[in-house]
Amino acid sequence: MSHCIISGIDKVYTPNNEKWSSTWHGLESHPDKKPTVILPDGSNVPDVFCPIMSCGLKADFEAEMADVPQELKEDLGENFMAEWKLIFADCRNGVAKSCIPLHVPKKGYFVHQNSKLFACMIAAATKVLGQDGFEIVTVGTLGGYSQFFVSLAIKGQESFNVGRLKGKNTWDKWNKFFNLVSSHNGLIASNRMLSLVRIVCLNTVLASIADADASGTIACIKHVESSESLLTPEQFEKDLTAWIEQADSFQKALAALKEQSMSLDGFKAFAAGVFTNEGSDNLSTNSYNRVEEMAVLFAKGQGNKGETVYDGINAFTEYFTSGNGVGGKLVKQNRRVASANFGRGNEWKQQAILTATNEEAFKSAIERGTKLYNDKLTANAAAVKVTNN
Repeated sequence: MSHCIISGIDKVYTPNNEKWSSTWHGLESHPDKKPTVILPDGSNVPDVFCPIMSCGLKADFEAEMADVPQELKEDLGENFMAEWKLIFADCRNGVAKSCIPLHVPKKGYFVHQNSKLFACMIAAATKVLGQDGFEIVTVGTLGGYSQFFVSLAIKGQESFNVGRLKGKNTWDKWNKFFNLVSSHNGLIASNRMLSLVRIVCLNTVLASIADADASGTIACIKHVESSESLLTPEQFEKDLTAWIEQADSFQKALAALKEQSMSLDGFKAFAAGVFTNEGSDNLSTNSYNRVEEMAVLFAKGQGNKGETVYDGINAFTEYFTSGNGVGGKLVKQNRRVASANFGRGNEWKQQAILTATNEEAFKSAIERGTKLYNDKLTANAAAVKVTNN
């Protein structure tokens, strides 16, 4: 269950409109009452805002299920759980209609309420973007109410383009979302981020965090007592403003790649560099084969003419989205989708973009890739000669 949406406990809400209604898993719900959008005060999606409570713990050694030996009982004493507490969700008015145990942390653990996190996100987005400058495209809980998330699409920037695809009358689009994810079971801190990924499940939680972490557009608040002062709209607003400026620079960098020439040999060196790192002393056979397969996409892939660095990025994107990089024709479609968006395939796409948009990393990848690719060619030629002899 890679989505981690637990039936009878969790809900994932989306607006009931053509653009944002559906998700890959098909388990989304729509607001119970009109309007069909998710309201900024969250009043039409109350199931995701059940209060998270805490209480003390006391061991019951006499319970029927207890199997603690007498010697251990004496060593532990009656109050050995005094420094710990139980975190639980009060979902009596939610989907579950009961309370759900979530976590047993030490007493210093500080709960971040779903409603408080949501309010901070909305207030920050309203201040930076204006009341009509964004749309709540998903909000929900995962893992039996142990995680909470929200994705906001920035209107006019929920997707951006860097021109038309070569030879096609379609725009080359990229997405952009202001996301938040938190947990009540110790899994992760409360993370807010600007990402290319819309969160709709656990897979996309991980993909969004990875993308934002690689781009430097993520901030986290740990569940400690001092964190209360950081749960403010002002702090969220400051980060969002800086990240939007950073995203604008990223957009300009992508556009610049369309003007940066690249030859077929240059692409092979670039790809070989992406598939290796500074400590690599060889290019694996698997990576070499991928380079050769992607070379065809660099020259003749969707919208490509094999002329620019951006064509190289497109080759990675196509290969690890719909090509051999996500499995052959015998691999089921859902597995291909998962690999392309949440797995290693997605990581390679991100790595290619980060390398291409960083001058120093790009230069290093080309130098390393040229040597390792040529070394592999020489080794392959030698192996063929031995076989023929």
